[in-house]
Amino acid sequence: MPLSDMRPDMAPHTPQRSGQPGEPGPPLDTRLADWLSTRRWFAAKTRRIVATAVDDRVRVGGATLCVVRVGLDDDSDDRYVVALGPGPDIVDALDDAEFCRALLSLVARGGALRGERGTLTGRRGRAFVDALGAVPAVRRLAGEQSNTSVVFGEALIMKLFRRLADGLNPGLEIARFLTEHTSFDGTPRLAGALEYHPGDGGSATLAVLQEFVAGGRDGWTWMLERLAGGERALDALTRLGERTGELHMALATPSADPAFGAEPITPADVAGWAEGVRRQIAAAREAARERVLPDVPDVGGPAGLGALVGRVKTRHHGDFHLGQTLAVADGRDFAIIDFEGEPLRPLEERRRKHTPLRDVAGMLRSIGYAAASARLAASERRRWETDARAAYLTAYRAATAGARFVPESDDAFARAVAVLEVEKAAYEIVYEANNRPDWVEIPLAGFVSATASLGRSAGAA
Repeated sequence: MPLSDMRPDMAPHTPQRSGQPGEPGPPLDTRLADWLSTRRWFAAKTRRIVATAVDDRVRVGGATLCVVRVGLDDDSDDRYVVALGPGPDIVDALDDAEFCRALLSLVARGGALRGERGTLTGRRGRAFVDALGAVPAVRRLAGEQSNTSVVFGEALIMKLFRRLADGLNPGLEIARFLTEHTSFDGTPRLAGALEYHPGDGGSATLAVLQEFVAGGRDGWTWMLERLAGGERALDALTRLGERTGELHMALATPSADPAFGAEPITPADVAGWAEGVRRQIAAAREAARERVLPDVPDVGGPAGLGALVGRVKTRHHGDFHLGQTLAVADGRDFAIIDFEGEPLRPLEERRRKHTPLRDVAGMLRSIGYAAASARLAASERRRWETDARAAYLTAYRAATAGARFVPESDDAFARAVAVLEVEKAAYEIVYEANNRPDWVEIPLAGFVSATASLGRSAGAA
């Protein structure tokens, strides 16, 4: 933000050298900015921090939970949750077992802690485990991205959302609905949550506590290991297709809650979704630079998303791929995790109902990434991806037969999924061009393939 527009309590950030012996070090605001910019979960790495401010401090155990506002050079600002240990140095208190146990205790007793401005509140869920004992073992998981996860006694896992957004996080909302209103057992049950209330009547989800899936393996890593070992894992993908269908059936459970009740898909819905697809395709063409992308047939008509009119829209995962699953019992089953949606999208957008076929398209694109990442000969890679897609889709169609959220005919189903794959591949082209240019050929090939599939479907419609 321009310094002239900066709030009085936001300190400008200018790089400073560390204090020499006998000299005062840089102020906390500067050190926080430097520290934040190196965190994996900091979402604005392509932008420069120009100001920081600690909006609130909540004492938890021997540490302090801070709500830090970060001003960026594009005139925007974000809020992040930072847990600071005692002392002058910046030490992440989430590495401290006692601090983590204090957060867990707050959930267990449904307590509240007052900060300088707001309140941190714990809420206990149905799946809370009393048998953890007074001093459960604590370990922080590696490989975090937009959040930080801590495991308690190999029984519960707490996910703390580092980027704080006003409102109800869908990761909490959907976990609560599945736990309390459905019999779906393919996702960890909700054990509790932490909410932050800034004092202005609003609230934000700070953390979600769920059952820990003992022995669960990251689905992406597990799949690549299977392929590297010469296994095709088609039975596992069949089970994953079943689990996806079961999840969507559970999320379509009749409910009086307006946030979850299924709603008819209208022509206006389809027109809006189609326009969103076109915008994403335009962004992909710009990001692809010298590469020429094929023309895409009409995405909103009868040969595209138009067949969805009259079906229903529901809540769905929103960011579905192999990395959002856990392979259980060596791939004989899967748990589906992480329902917060794409973290860079506004919370309101992540909570909107849509066709759940978006999740199907997302998983098909993930299968495409797995095929491209596996060290297979070109012919075997194409054959595996074809067979893997067929195994997943056949199982999904069987699990959702007669559901109101899927088109009745196989052709209409294929056309809608193809449009959503085009949209997802276009999104991936933009992401890879900006972040991993060496990977951009993967979504480019996916875009071409999905467009060709849509063209064949349009010709047959």
